[in-house]
Amino acid sequence: MTHYSGKERSEMLAVLESFFVTSIIEADEASEYAFSVSDLLHEEKRDLILSEQARQQGLELGGAGSIAVGTLFAKRYSVWVMAVISACSLYDTLLNTGEDVIRFELNGTGGMRYETCVERRLHLGLELKSGGDMGPSGHFLVQRSTEIRWIRDRLQQHLIRIFQSAAAATGANIRVMNALVAHNVQQLILRMIGDQAIWKTDERLALIHHDAGVWLAPTKENSFAARLQCFEHPEWQGPTFLIRPYCCLAYQVGKGDTAAHGYCSSCPKLDTAERLRMLLK
Repeated sequence: MTHYSGKERSEMLAVLESFFVTSIIEADEASEYAFSVSDLLHEEKRDLILSEQARQQGLELGGAGSIAVGTLFAKRYSVWVMAVISACSLYDTLLNTGEDVIRFELNGTGGMRYETCVERRLHLGLELKSGGDMGPSGHFLVQRSTEIRWIRDRLQQHLIRIFQSAAAATGANIRVMNALVAHNVQQLILRMIGDQAIWKTDERLALIHHDAGVWLAPTKENSFAARLQCFEHPEWQGPTFLIRPYCCLAYQVGKGDTAAHGYCSSCPKLDTAERLRMLLK
């Protein structure tokens, strides 16, 4: 196992906070966040949390827009999933995914901020080659594959429990919830691979590619590997852009008026011209 440099740890904390609203605290440090994820598995506490989240979005749990409460919960919870994946593939770090350890709070508009601690480091998957260069090592990559696969499966079991509970309260379809997460996970991995400012070194890019093969392994049990459509248009020369297979129902936020939020640029309800117009803004 490897240890952090001060700079590496500081960068990881800043990235997780800035892009995935996820804070890292020490294991023995008290949290100031109101809820633990385990509260979502307790019917009374879950309903209180989801009712407040619905209220913050102008929706009603068990009433108008209840399904949207569930689909939007899944879409927002995917931010936490992306934090776990980013910590692994960019910083060789396993975040603690225990339901009693992860804590969160609502941000006033229906979104969530997350908090956890580091569980341990991963095998780096690199070794010193002749000539002094670092390169992928077959031995360490086998170990890393095993670790990533274990994390992936554990994370998906975690999502099954959380989404089953949220679906029971909201009426949302679990298949839709999983698809919303898969979209964000795949879009994240494409971005990590496609942006040199993220991977910085060829060695890190090789690890991201390696990990992506595990995160998105096309097996029946791997919900992250759902097949998604890419947006294609001769006027779109930007990075690969994936279309969600289902609408997240965000347009219902507010008073159910599409003008209150509108469709997301990745929404399947958009036609090609509307999507292109949004992407080119």
